Amino acid sequence: MGVQEDRKKILTSWKEIADYLDCGVRTCQRWEKEFKLPIHRFIDSSKSRVFAYKHEIDEWMSRENLSEKKSRRKYLYFLVPLVTLIFIYIMSLSLSPPSEPHDFRIDGSDLVILNKKGQEIWRYETGMRDLESEEFYRSHFQVRRCSEIPLRINLPLIMIRDINSDKKREVLFAPISVGFDFREYELLCFSSRGKKRWSFDPGREMVFGEKTYSSEYRISGFTVSDLFNDGLPEVIVVSDNISLFPTQVAVLDHRGQLIRDYWNSGRIEDFCFYDLNKDGNKEIFLVGCNNEYNRGCLTVLKPDFISGSSPQTGYYRSPELEQGVEEHYILLPLTSVGEKIYGRGVIDRLKVIDDQIISISSRIGIFYEFDFGFVLREIRFADVFKDLYNEIHQKDGDQNKFSPKVMADLKTRLLPKVLYYSGKEWGHSPLMARNQSPHKKQQN
Repeated sequence: MGVQEDRKKILTSWKEIADYLDCGVRTCQRWEKEFKLPIHRFIDSSKSRVFAYKHEIDEWMSRENLSEKKSRRKYLYFLVPLVTLIFIYIMSLSLSPPSEPHDFRIDGSDLVILNKKGQEIWRYETGMRDLESEEFYRSHFQVRRCSEIPLRINLPLIMIRDINSDKKREVLFAPISVGFDFREYELLCFSSRGKKRWSFDPGREMVFGEKTYSSEYRISGFTVSDLFNDGLPEVIVVSDNISLFPTQVAVLDHRGQLIRDYWNSGRIEDFCFYDLNKDGNKEIFLVGCNNEYNRGCLTVLKPDFISGSSPQTGYYRSPELEQGVEEHYILLPLTSVGEKIYGRGVIDRLKVIDDQIISISSRIGIFYEFDFGFVLREIRFADVFKDLYNEIHQKDGDQNKFSPKVMADLKTRLLPKVLYYSGKEWGHSPLMARNQSPHKKQQN
């Protein structure tokens, strides 16, 4: 009985071993080589027959299971922290602020860009210790803003919008120092993630008359508009020289490359775009001052005609620039009030009313209203002009206050002093000054 029991504990072939382990013969042979499955051989046998003890195989199975459990534990020790880290990363992504610019704040010398929730997504160090305040930039953010006292327009100096039609918002920013002191300013363009894409240095060294004017320009404002109806907006930048003139109106493509520019011998204070003749192309309206004539001016340009300079002579003309081809260039009268206060006439506000009237206003509160044929239809006087008129004339010993009669007389004197440039000379008829685009001339 004992011998038979011992025989039951022995497996005498690969088939019996395989049946006991519930696997194939080749698997058992591989386990012997790779995992030291306890197999014995009859050395004196020419066929090297194999046998195995069941209890040794059972012990081997127990060891392998324990080893497998340990391996599993090692994997768990590794996987648990890994899964935890992945979970934390996913949660941080869901909780982190979106990268789309929406708003801004000024932190000392830093421009800080915020998302829609007001969370910081990136910042730019300007290096300007005297960078203008957040309040200042708020009044120059995104769009032209009216400032009632004095009667002026604040042009954009910071803008957040898609300028290259990639459905992501870029940031356009002109760092300006307190007090608008003159230094070499630039317009910067950042991607939605805060990477600087390009910068534009306005102006250049130029000769007017016999004087060379420096390349130091201050950006007074910019805007974005698709001037050529090609689906890619252009950036229009207005910049003033450190002296009283000239002013450059530069048109850039969405990559910051200068396409063309127009120069005015005097400051440009405001601009807007409007399709006058409904041909699908917007005209560019510019208002400001012409220093040669000490008068306020209104300039109208077609996008294809942005080049050259305002109509000037002598000291105010640059030999480096061709005569511009404005659609209209109009000089407004200089009044005694404007001459007393500013020494010249300055037009600094512009708007189109009810798709019928082009209204421009001077810094002293005179409004000029033109129809779309640029015939002057009305002159109106704001309260600020009446107050200035009374103050000046009282100081001069004239006790006649601003009255309806004074207003009527003043209108009568001002109307014939409005001058239109024909392309060759000044006159009183609102004829179009433009003849042919200089860009088309080059093609012919």
